Amino acid sequence: MNQQREKLLAILRIGHDTSMRGEGVSLKSALSRVDYLEARRQFAAEDLVPLIQACPELIQQWIMYSQDKRTHGGWYLTEAGEVGRVDRSQIRLRFSSVEEAVAEYVVRELDSWASV
Repeated sequence: MNQQREKLLAILRIGHDTSMRGEGVSLKSALSRVDYLEARRQFAAEDLVPLIQACPELIQQWIMYSQDKRTHGGWYLTEAGEVGRVDRSQIRLRFSSVEEAVAEYVVRELDSWASV
């Protein structure tokens, strides 16, 4: 398996790793461990879609991550494939597939935490 694919899979596992169902590590630690800021320069949300399609369990992991958030701001993801922002802007994005929605959510959520 190539190195870029492994790095992207590690990023996609952050939702599970930071949950109590996973390792329960802090988001800050998880981002640091995958060197997210450096990796982010080399991929876009579209690059995550084939990996999500190949590992459909990631969809439910990120939906549960979104549902478990205890914040009044930031991004959310729905099972219907909607990504939105919980703030005054009320941004709502709809995608043709849930895999595309998850990919976009992952990038927006992790970018916001990593301050990209």
